[in-house]
Parts: sequence; C-alpha cells; structure tokens
Amino acid sequence: MSIVGFLLLLGMMTALLTLSGGTKAFAEWAQARVKSKRGSKLLAAFLGVFIFVDDYFNSLAVGAISRPVTDRFYVSRAKLAYILDSTAAPMCVLMPASSWGAYIMTIVSGILVAHGITEYSAIGAYVRLIPMNFYAVFALLMVFAVAWFQLDVGPMRKHELNAKQGLGFDKDKENDAKEAHELNEELDIKESDFGSVSDLVLPILVLIGAMIAAMIYTGGQALAADDIAFNLLGAFENTDVGTSLIYGGSAGLLTAVFTVVKQKLSAADIATTMWIGAKSMFGAILILFFAWSIGSVIGDMKTGAYLSSTVQGNINVHWLPVILFLLSGLMAFSTGTSWVHSASCYQSQVTWQAQQILQ
Repeated sequence: MSIVGFLLLLGMMTALLTLSGGTKAFAEWAQARVKSKRGSKLLAAFLGVFIFVDDYFNSLAVGAISRPVTDRFYVSRAKLAYILDSTAAPMCVLMPASSWGAYIMTIVSGILVAHGITEYSAIGAYVRLIPMNFYAVFALLMVFAVAWFQLDVGPMRKHELNAKQGLGFDKDKENDAKEAHELNEELDIKESDFGSVSDLVLPILVLIGAMIAAMIYTGGQALAADDIAFNLLGAFENTDVGTSLIYGGSAGLLTAVFTVVKQKLSAADIATTMWIGAKSMFGAILILFFAWSIGSVIGDMKTGAYLSSTVQGNINVHWLPVILFLLSGLMAFSTGTSWVHSASCYQSQVTWQAQQILQ
C-alpha cells in the first residue's frame, strides 16, 4: 500500500507542478536555448537520466517538461513516448538510490542469504551486476543513438514524417494531438502565468533528496535494531523502501504545495488540481493490483517450484541466465513493462553467480 500511496503523491505533485507554472516556465527557458530538433530530443533524454528516483515520476515529470519543446520542433508524440519510456525504467533500475534500486537490493540480499554467500554485500552485488543488465544499458545507449543520429525505425518513421508535416497536431489546443487531447481532456490544468523555473526544479530536488535521506534513515534504524554500527552501504541495503517512498513523496508534495500557495492561488484550484493528479494515477494503480493478484495466484499454485523441478538436472546451469533472459523478455513484451524483465534478469544473474560459488 505504500507504493499505492507513493503513486498518489506523485500524481498530485506532478499536477501541482503544472498549476504553479513551473513546467511552462522551464519550457520557455528551454525553448530559448534549444535550437534544433535533435536538441529537443536530447533534452528529453538527459532529463530522463537526471530524474532517476522513480520510473513513474520520471515519465510524468519529463513528459510534462519536454512536450512543449519537442512540439515546437515537430517531434512526434510517439518518439517522445519512446524516449521517456526507454530512459525512465532503465535509469531507475541502474541506480541504487532509486525506488527500484532499493527494492532489487532486497531481492539480491534474500538470494545471497538463501545461498549462504558472504563474499560480498547486497549493494556490492548490485553494483557488480549493473554492467550485466544488458536490457537497461543498451536501451539507454539506443535512446541517445536514436536522438543524435535521427534514427527512425519501422512505424516510427511514419509518425515522424506526419509530425514534420504538422499532421496530428491541433494548433488550437497548444499542439496537443487531437486523439490525445480527447483521451486526456479531464487532465487539463490551467497553468499560472507567474511561475518560475525554481517552481519546477525545487520540488523535484526535494523529492530526490528526501527520498535518499529517508532511505539512509530507515536503513540506519534497521542497523541499530541489529546492534550493527552505522555505515552508508549497510543503510542502503537495509532500508525500508515503502516508508522511504512515502517520506520522499510527502516532502516533494509539500514543496509543490508551497510553490502554488506563495502565488496566492485559490484553495479550490489547488484541491481540484490535486484530485486531478491523484485520479491520473488510478490506471497505474489498477494495473498493479491486477499484477499483485496474478503474482499471489502463481505463488499459491507453486508454479515456480513446479518449473524448477522439471528443469533440475536436465539443463546446464550456464544456460539458466539465457533462458530466464528470453522468458522475461517475452513476458515484458506481452505485458508492456520492462520491470518483469529487469527484476527477473537481476535474479537470474545473482542466482547464477551463487551457483558458481557453491560449485
């Protein structure tokens, strides 16, 4: 439920960033400095790398910030969506100080304990495995290659040609694509004309800083409870991810509220905007509930135990990472999420190394 609460906080915070005029101010600032179509795509890619704290927040924030700039140079919404998705998830999974980094470290820690491995810590194993997360690494490299060399593969070329001709943009609705505007009509938020770049940057920095501080704090408490001397790496390994997300999200939201209150915007507008932001996350929350339900059913049916019993002794251990990589890739393609792929790849990599040590 802490993840659900975090998503609601992110939705409200992102909506307030728009209401404060911070997003608009940053877009105007960027438009004065970005002079080409390539530059607009690189801006979106670099912002995606910088805002690594959480993949959902990355997509929400970077999308709102980059869209006016990419629209100015007629970058298709399909290309912008690709840049957002291929920087948000991979960057989050590669950074230890992120919501998914902390979660994956708990998975790694459990695997190390289960196999009795003491040669290195969970965060040490995590860092060693980063170069082996081929999906995330090559996804990031591909984004910058596509942006710099202006690559358009398959149907993306059609979207880019249409955008270059101005097709799919409704100039009466601030360059929103007609279909996108109709689908997201309820998310329209009136932006303040008195916002500044700091109204956007400050809440994001507070969110990142507060989340990292909360991770260190909760990890330090866990170490103290076990009578272990405090150390930074140990704190990250033992952090309470859910609590840290809530602390960070709350701090970011309060800062975003401050940016609109100081402009003396009406309480009704602020409350309405926060509800719009929370409502925008309902779809993601519903998907999570379904995913958790499926996971529980699979666990109750002992599907993993059955599959492991069928392959035990029949497949060389060296093929395990390859098989899991292909299976998780198929699952990621089927479900439309890279997280099934990334998490399972980490588990397969750690399990393989554990088995090598035991042998």
